[in-house]
Amino acid sequence: MREYTIKITIALIALYILFKFTVGSVINTYVTKVKSLTDYSQRTEIKDKILQEMKKGNEKENFFNEEEKVIISNFLNKIINELDLKVNK
Repeated sequence: MREYTIKITIALIALYILFKFTVGSVINTYVTKVKSLTDYSQRTEIKDKILQEMKKGNEKENFFNEEEKVIISNFLNKIINELDLKVNK
């Protein structure tokens, strides 16, 4: 019986270590990202970056090139047709 408990203990320790090296490290990265979002200075920094990108986008004359315009237009037309929406053109 003693050998059985030793083998079980060793197996559990090995599984715990394996978990920590594989899944545990992935979980830790997400935990640090979530913790950084709870910090006020990080949130304001992210907000400022978003506002800068929006300003850069507003300064552009065209948001999309010709190919992107065609793709998006076709996509939206398919959605409108599928939903049977009445759109004034």
